[in-house]
Amino acid sequence: MADTISQKLELARLRERKARARTARLRRSLDQSNRRTRNQVKCTLGAATLALAESGKGEQFVVGLRRWLDHYLTRPEDRAVLRHTPFSLETLEVDHGSQ
Repeated sequence: MADTISQKLELARLRERKARARTARLRRSLDQSNRRTRNQVKCTLGAATLALAESGKGEQFVVGLRRWLDHYLTRPEDRAVLRHTPFSLETLEVDHGSQ
């Protein structure tokens, strides 16, 4: 009788380990899928924003976003990446930090 109880206990532990491993795999897969979706949203919004700015139809939007970017982007490499876009902060850099 003791053998069957210990065997059942060992089988239960094995099932638990397998279930935990499966849960971990599913969690990693879901996290990866969520990251992909977030990146796709960022890319889509960025492309739409650039298209609007380059069309010349969203001048107020561009000015407002440029002002917001000037306030929140403090790293030089973040500002440099915008250099050749409608959102360039080169003309605003003189004022940066003086407010």
